[in-house]
Amino acid sequence: MKKAVLFLSLVFRSSHATNTKEAALYGGCFNKTAYDEVFHCHFSSENCREGEEWLNPIQAQNRGFDKCTCDDDYNNNVFIDGCYSLGTHLVTCATNKDSCNDGDMAIGDRFGSGAIVSDTCGDGSSAFQTDTASCGKHCLCNFSYTRRDEEIKVASTMYGGCYEPISDTTYCVASSSSCQEGEVYRNPFDKFLKKQCPCSKAAVGACLNTAGTKFKYCAFAADSCTDSMQFIDVKALKDSKFKKDCNLCLATWETPPPTPAPTRDLGCVDSLTFRFKGKENASCVWVSKRVNDFGLNMCRREEIRENCPVVCGECCSDNYNREFKLGKKMKTCRHLGSDWPKDDLKIKLCPRKEVQTICPLTCGRCCIDDLDFTFKDEQFLIRNCEWLAGRKNAPIKKYCSDYDVKENCRNTCKNCDEQFLE
Repeated sequence: MKKAVLFLSLVFRSSHATNTKEAALYGGCFNKTAYDEVFHCHFSSENCREGEEWLNPIQAQNRGFDKCTCDDDYNNNVFIDGCYSLGTHLVTCATNKDSCNDGDMAIGDRFGSGAIVSDTCGDGSSAFQTDTASCGKHCLCNFSYTRRDEEIKVASTMYGGCYEPISDTTYCVASSSSCQEGEVYRNPFDKFLKKQCPCSKAAVGACLNTAGTKFKYCAFAADSCTDSMQFIDVKALKDSKFKKDCNLCLATWETPPPTPAPTRDLGCVDSLTFRFKGKENASCVWVSKRVNDFGLNMCRREEIRENCPVVCGECCSDNYNREFKLGKKMKTCRHLGSDWPKDDLKIKLCPRKEVQTICPLTCGRCCIDDLDFTFKDEQFLIRNCEWLAGRKNAPIKKYCSDYDVKENCRNTCKNCDEQFLE
């Protein structure tokens, strides 16, 4: 493609609900010696060939080149490395050759770049290749290499993650260089990664002003910053004051789900004031400790089902119309969220009976399968809880022995004890 002129651990993830999400800006390699001046979009200057000039995003814009992207614009997507399996004869894509699957052969970071690509090539198109033209036959930031006649899909390129052994958690990153000391990088083909990391979740760093006091833009590497800027990595950005979530892309092609009315949760919360038969200690907490002892006997009582619906398994949802106290301020369940660095707040606050009563879903009291959770089976295929529920007892038991699967496929794995208050 040518372009001319815990509750035991702190989970580190890609976003923070109060942070501003932004996509990285990209530069590229300019071949100023070619007859037809050619510019290829890349992550960093390491991708440039001898005789090519690296242009950071600002320089590329000033030269008049189209903006390099990692979104659903196929023709302007950043090139990444291709990996060829001698066993399966399949081409996969990775940030760089070091991220290829073990045993795969790196085939370069501009595979198929010489072919003409139509402006109509993109998500939903059928992949093809002729002597002079092609579509889907490239490794790009947001589009993986696609076999002939198969449908090209946006967000099909996957990235790796940094595994933190102490907390047994993983967060998605665009590059292995983002992992901190003591962390282990797992490439996107590693069966132990156990999560999907598309570009919208792959974290990157950022460029700041010289003094480090102002955020400029998200960036993959230091050479995407100008000489008057400084670069900070993924961890430093997360720990900074800037409240920015920087990833390779924003999932702008996705239709956001409608925001539910706040009243949706009014009927699905355990009452804070309910006391069974007026007894001072007979709250929903008291009921929850006795559901297992007495089977369904207590929850057969209409009075208890109506006042303790989560404990009785009638429903499970956070109630955003109620608040709990955090310091001197009142907060809702949204303040807990599900992403780093909010999980440390969950660890701290969810043990409070008031908080887990108001936020049972966020605090993990619901005995339901996470519809968004995915994991890799023995053939490295992406699976979900629904797939697992359709298996026989033996494979269910096998996969449920994995901590992440057990915690996210609670209903399928019959891991429901934690829905009861302690």
